[in-house]
Amino acid sequence: MDRSSVSRCVLAGAVLVALVAPLAGAALAQGGSQVDCSKATTTIERTICAKPELAAADRKMAAAYAALAGKLTGAAKDHLLADQVRWLTNRAAACVVEPDEMEECLESRNRDRTAFLEWLSEGAYPFISEQAIVKAGKVRGIPYIIDASYPQFDGGTVDFNAANRQLASATSEAAERVVPGPDADNDGGNYNAAAWRYEQAYTLHKPGPNAVSAKIGYDAYEGGAHGIVGVTGMLVDLRTGKAVGPEGVFLPNSNWLGELTRIVNAGINTPNLSDILKQPHRYVFLEDRLELSFNQYEGGPYTVEIPYDRLRPLLRVDGPVPR
Repeated sequence: MDRSSVSRCVLAGAVLVALVAPLAGAALAQGGSQVDCSKATTTIERTICAKPELAAADRKMAAAYAALAGKLTGAAKDHLLADQVRWLTNRAAACVVEPDEMEECLESRNRDRTAFLEWLSEGAYPFISEQAIVKAGKVRGIPYIIDASYPQFDGGTVDFNAANRQLASATSEAAERVVPGPDADNDGGNYNAAAWRYEQAYTLHKPGPNAVSAKIGYDAYEGGAHGIVGVTGMLVDLRTGKAVGPEGVFLPNSNWLGELTRIVNAGINTPNLSDILKQPHRYVFLEDRLELSFNQYEGGPYTVEIPYDRLRPLLRVDGPVPR
């Protein structure tokens, strides 16, 4: 995307956010979440309606929303409605890009939203919403694009404030790093390289009945020869509302750190491995396995997968990932 494109995106995105939010709320209140192709007026709506694959994905997303909304009442239904309006607004802002990028943006957004809505429909409604930072601009002639989403725990009598602050601040700090600073190299005012960017998305998982795990993937470019991709994790204990590190998952006398170091050492060749494995964000607890993430400078695959069957003797009986 060139510099003029980013400027156009900023203006168009701001206008669309102002227009889409009230319209989306009214449409959802009347039971509709998909684009009405007989009344398509915006570029995004026309793009969806012009491509059968995008229209089908939009219908699938809308069906997932309707199915979930139909099961909910009261505060849960209101929470879902507000979250869907926010998501539609963010989609409108994020996907105001060049035509060759718009289809990919819409496809990935609808796919991820469908999966999220289907996940929300499993069991009791968890009152988890999607938050996002969506913006673009230029600093000293260097364009930047931020499209970063993250979960927020909203419901119940449990205090999730600390976990929510951690999720929000980590996203905000990562996003702000791609806003060029006063010393950024702008090629003497003739910057024509790729836009600086930060993109982030997530999936949610239930490794146990009392926990939700967020797997957060990101793709960042802050100038230079190449970007950085990676995965981080956060495990939240629904009983306490707190983020839980590995020491809260494994038995304290089990030598879990030594065992994980031994397992991972077969595939990762990096110094200070045991110190790295003390970092909670490395741990992604899925339904059937633990994934440990490593960055591209740590020698080896980005992810090491360990089935829970291999770790079961190390797990706390009453922990967020129960034995």
